[in-house]
Amino acid sequence: MPGMVTVLTAAFDARAHDVTAGAHDIALRFGGHEITDDEPTEPRVVSAVFHSVCDATRASLEIASMVALAESDTGDPLGGLRIVLCAAVDAPESPIGTQAMRHARTLLAKAAPGQILATAPTAVVAGPTLPAGIELLDRGFWTPLPDAPPERVYEMCVGGATPEGTGTSNLEWARRALHDPAATVVVDVAEALRTATSVWPEVQSGNARMVLVYRGSAADRMAVTAELVLRLHAEGALVLYGRWTAGTYETYRAFREALGFHAAACATDQLVTDLQGWADEIAHLLPDLGARVGGTIPGRGGSTYERAGMFDAVGHWVRAITSRVPTILVLDDAHRADPTSISLLSHLWHSCRSSGLMVVATATETPVADRLADVVVHPDPSALVRIPLS
Repeated sequence: MPGMVTVLTAAFDARAHDVTAGAHDIALRFGGHEITDDEPTEPRVVSAVFHSVCDATRASLEIASMVALAESDTGDPLGGLRIVLCAAVDAPESPIGTQAMRHARTLLAKAAPGQILATAPTAVVAGPTLPAGIELLDRGFWTPLPDAPPERVYEMCVGGATPEGTGTSNLEWARRALHDPAATVVVDVAEALRTATSVWPEVQSGNARMVLVYRGSAADRMAVTAELVLRLHAEGALVLYGRWTAGTYETYRAFREALGFHAAACATDQLVTDLQGWADEIAHLLPDLGARVGGTIPGRGGSTYERAGMFDAVGHWVRAITSRVPTILVLDDAHRADPTSISLLSHLWHSCRSSGLMVVATATETPVADRLADVVVHPDPSALVRIPLS
């Protein structure tokens, strides 16, 4: 957004060594300009204003790394540090960073020891640039000033919410959707969330569930789905996301996107373990992955036998993933799915019914939604949660 700047504020308590000078140097090295808080509430604070969100984010991580190294002999090396990143547009004639500094001051009071908090504009832009092993966790809403609207806050978490080795969640789409000023949402998102999250304990216990979000506008469906996955990701879920797009006919498209993103973020040795004995079969869905884990590149076409083998490979792989971490598979705009993709979904569902898997499918009209629901209701009607939007 034109005129928007980002303020980084780092506060150090008495536990920390004298690292404020180092933090100041890091902020300047990454392109920041020193800014003074006219109403300081913390005794040891470094603040800088940046024109680049990504530069501010990199500076915050470098400061955290410096403090962690200095405090490496303690049980909680970041316990003496709090960092906030706030983006805002200044009023005309105001000194640069004035509004963002006001926001940073109030958000700093919310930050717990060891936290790096960022407002939504920062998270949306910087999220795709974060190094491996660092995730953004949704921490709900915060009101920066009495006369300002609430803002969504994210925590920049080293190691993420999911166990090491489980992969990276695909959430950039969700953050963008919820921060899109052009999106008009008219449904009661809170009520839909209560319904959807009510079955999450079942998923955590190893019982698969499908949440079907249908009818309403595309913005309504996206808002409900995005809020749901961000909330459950913060509770430890791994999120896989795929979408069928208009005007593009590609069998298994959403599955390829969801599992391809996951594979790209996983270590090869983990993939080899998960797909032991299935390398040739998974290559029919993701040729590059098949080659990566020792399979052969398949030719064009594919027999019914080869397709069945690929279906089995996908089921085996998803069961391996869910054995480590409860997983959400989002299949967006599933009304565009071809019959063969629905067959894969059916096979996956039946093979993963006793797994920690939540499938979230979005669709337009009721007839299409019924076709998706049929995948679930025949073996276990209670495994389906319908969320029809007005």
